Amino acid sequence: MEKIRSELSKAVMNMKTYYQHILAAVLVIAAVLIVYGRDLEILMNEALQSEAFSHILLIPFFAGYLFYLKKDMVKASLALKRNQKKTKAQHVDAVIGIALCLIAFLVYWYGSYTFYPLEYHLISLPIFVLGITLILFNLKVLTILIFPILFLLFLTPPPTEFMYSIGGFLANFNTQASYTLLKTAGLPVELISTYGSPTLILTTSAGEPARFAIDLACSGIYSMIAFAMFAAFLALITSTSILKKIGLFALGFLLLQILNIFRITIIISIAYWFGEQIAMLIFHSITGLLLIFFGMLLTLFVAEKFLKIQILPGRQAQTTCSKCKGKLQNLQDFCTNCGRFLSNRHPKISQKFWIKLVLLPLCCSLVVLSIQAPTFAIAKGPIEVTSGWESATEIFPSKLECQDINYTLIGFTRYADFENIANQDAALAYTYFPDNRSKAVVYALVNVASSISNLHSWEVCLITWQTSHGQFPVVTTIDSRDVQLLPDVSIIARYLVFDSPQNYTQVTLYWYEKATFNTGITVEQKYVRISLIILRQNSTDYQLYEEQLLNFGQTIASYWEPLKMQSLISLGIPAQQLLLTFSIAFVALTKTAQYSNEWRKKSNNLKIFDKFASADEKFVLQTILDLTKENKAMETKDINFAIKRKKGKYMKFDRLLTILSQLEEHRFIKRDVASIRNKPKLIWKTSH
Repeated sequence: MEKIRSELSKAVMNMKTYYQHILAAVLVIAAVLIVYGRDLEILMNEALQSEAFSHILLIPFFAGYLFYLKKDMVKASLALKRNQKKTKAQHVDAVIGIALCLIAFLVYWYGSYTFYPLEYHLISLPIFVLGITLILFNLKVLTILIFPILFLLFLTPPPTEFMYSIGGFLANFNTQASYTLLKTAGLPVELISTYGSPTLILTTSAGEPARFAIDLACSGIYSMIAFAMFAAFLALITSTSILKKIGLFALGFLLLQILNIFRITIIISIAYWFGEQIAMLIFHSITGLLLIFFGMLLTLFVAEKFLKIQILPGRQAQTTCSKCKGKLQNLQDFCTNCGRFLSNRHPKISQKFWIKLVLLPLCCSLVVLSIQAPTFAIAKGPIEVTSGWESATEIFPSKLECQDINYTLIGFTRYADFENIANQDAALAYTYFPDNRSKAVVYALVNVASSISNLHSWEVCLITWQTSHGQFPVVTTIDSRDVQLLPDVSIIARYLVFDSPQNYTQVTLYWYEKATFNTGITVEQKYVRISLIILRQNSTDYQLYEEQLLNFGQTIASYWEPLKMQSLISLGIPAQQLLLTFSIAFVALTKTAQYSNEWRKKSNNLKIFDKFASADEKFVLQTILDLTKENKAMETKDINFAIKRKKGKYMKFDRLLTILSQLEEHRFIKRDVASIRNKPKLIWKTSH
């Protein structure tokens, strides 16, 4: 009990010490959640529902550890900034930070008017974090945190086309390799790869046939994406050469593919001896997780034993010099001789910083309320399916009018087999017949699922899936583009026209929404894909049905009563693109002008320096320039040691510090913080 009390007391003391920093972190996270909360909620649901996104669950831990590794560097950088004179550069950094946040909002806003809003929203997240880092801190802190921030790009779902293209290639390669191993072991197995996913047909020891289709999930593509994230994480935490990091990355991919081939071989071997059900129900599920786990462990083992890469280098104690103790007693942040970071203080956050922190979530709330750019439109009220999906006839209106033609809902079909294959809650098809028989029949399809990834687009089903398995596309695309379905509602539909091998043309309009379904047992929010289809024999007249299908879609979308979003600011796509281009140009021009101004001042100072500087000042500057050829960064003691080599004796330490300060004021050199063995150290470097 005494030990527990001691630990609790220590935790409370730490809370009292760091409460300001904890509150600051909470406010920053709140600002991010205000803008990206809905997107991160969708992403978390996908990670829990779909194997393709399961690696996303690890990103908060990896990214958090990367930020944690940089905490001392950030602390040292801020300590250095406190001891330097205030300049206009900090205001320039804040202005650029505001511009980056604006760029993030514009990308976010623009993405809401495309068919892939979630991807655009998550791509803008790192840009937004870069912006608030500049607003709250400075460019030096941004350069320290740049890689942990860019690591957030792994939150962006990989393109479906990429998933299926690479996954199809891996599936074919792994299946062929496993087939070779199984035949070598003498198992009765055949390979079929003429159409669809490559399939291994096994005759079990009981004489029963078993089919194993190596689809996207079994190809190893999900493991490859997870490992790409893991390899990037290793590359960021290891201290080794770029060549070894690239070698580690390539080696890991090779090991994962070898493990996946053995995984397929082992599952089919177990099916031969113990039956298909045991192999699939037990070993198939377990080996998927073990593949990633053993792949990571094997990569770490090979990296340390053969590549001699120390993954987690220890935090070695910094060597001290004779002046460190005096600096500690004077409560200085750095030892001016060896550059060691001495500060154990926890300075209070300034009032100016608190103002920024409070304004940040308030401004984010104002912008979010102003632009109203949700990821998916949400139906206003719950949709009743209390009698089961088989009788869900009220999902669409029984009668509707389109272009002065009355349509009546007559046919209704549920595809239960497809639901099981695609892991969907419902796959329903409705038929609308016009009163005027000369008009086209309209088919309305509804697919409902807990995960958006289970509602594949028509392009994936008909084109990408085929090409990923070495087959020709099932259809020939004639037209494909995005259209906005309703004003003031975030519904972007996809208009798709294609010719089928069965000699008909399909005109399709489909979109995604979120809706609450009341099944009588539960009330759950689901993702929905609504597709409106017109089938014609002649592909030359498809344009005649575009407006009809669009009007039909507007009627259906209005029937679902999506929540309307009234934006205080209304900009069209061209205006958003123009403003985005202007913002990017502003950031580039502002930073270019800043560097140009600094270079001009340095040039002017150099002319004055050549005329009026003392011999000691010129000698120290030349010594620093000579040292720079050997090492870009140097400590004060290194400079003094170089002076001794030239003059035969050390310069007085106070005199040297005075000269270095003068050279810094003239912009010839500057103090900086470098990471030496995971420890921040004060160094000198020449200004570029």
